Amino acid sequence: MRTLWRSVFGLGVAGGLLAGTSACTQEATVESERIAAESDRAAAEPEDGREQRATEADRLRAEQGDAAAQALLAAAYYNGRGVDLDYGEALRWARLAAEQGNARGQSLLGAAYYSGSGVAQDHAEAARWARLAAEQGDAGAQAILGVLYLNGSGVPQDDVSAYVWLAAASSRSAIAGPGRMRDRLAGRMTPEQLAEAEARLRDWNR
Repeated sequence: MRTLWRSVFGLGVAGGLLAGTSACTQEATVESERIAAESDRAAAEPEDGREQRATEADRLRAEQGDAAAQALLAAAYYNGRGVDLDYGEALRWARLAAEQGNARGQSLLGAAYYSGSGVAQDHAEAARWARLAAEQGDAGAQAILGVLYLNGSGVPQDDVSAYVWLAAASSRSAIAGPGRMRDRLAGRMTPEQLAEAEARLRDWNR
């Protein structure tokens, strides 16, 4: 069984909902937070789903500047695999990898800033790092970016962009939430918005 990132969204989501919001809005809020929680966990996992533990060889490569090893070490510190769980070290290695353009490191940073795992919550920073990873095809980052656009958190609210990134995440991952939210979002979008979103998806997939 995988060791997963701790997520603030697992700690009583309903308690964070504003009084007086509609049942529909509450459902959407819970769903978007569930997606972010799933994406938060996915960011720390290898794409093939196999557990990976940091080794001394990984650390040596990371210290020599290997971005993939740095990202692996960051995920290991977040999960406590082969090392003691340490969010500070995780963020340090994730940032080193991310600044070299490594998608996994960028996705880890985006998820950390979204959830406030080991760092002050900052949705603008979450969007910045998630976008870099999302544009490289990272499904977890795509899902987080979709949620940010859906809620207008850290970026302007934009249903078309939310649809694009949620759809992209759904097509690249076994995470179920993005597909559900995309389908619900489609129900409130105009035909023109849907056409624009689908056109952007086709262009992005080329």
